[in-house]
Amino acid sequence: MKNNKLLLLMPVLVLLSLVLAACGSKKEANSPTGELNFPTGKFINSGAPNYGHIFNEDGTFSAFAGSSTLVTGTYSVDGDTFTIESDDSGCPPWSFKYTWDGTNLTFNYIGDRADDPCGVHRGNAFDNVTYTLSK
Repeated sequence: MKNNKLLLLMPVLVLLSLVLAACGSKKEANSPTGELNFPTGKFINSGAPNYGHIFNEDGTFSAFAGSSTLVTGTYSVDGDTFTIESDDSGCPPWSFKYTWDGTNLTFNYIGDRADDPCGVHRGNAFDNVTYTLSK
């Protein structure tokens, strides 16, 4: 009798564990792995407090200076690699390594910055640049 009750209870326990696992994990925007937790929100450039980025959970972003939006686009994250997939300035995709310590988000180019046809503005915005999460 006890075995029958246990057999009936097993599917409920399995279903409950799947629901709890789904509720407890957060995937990154456009990330196939979800291994790291790429931060979303408004970030201010540590060297230029009037400039920053807004990274949204849906994989979209915008760059701003003061109250002006400079560029918008889409991004993806795979592990510790952040890739600008598309933007309205017409630049091709480009990837950066990132680190996140809970407050500071730092980007560094992968490869040679000279190879990027949009290197001037992306280089200044992402190569060895740290952003601070805005409160």
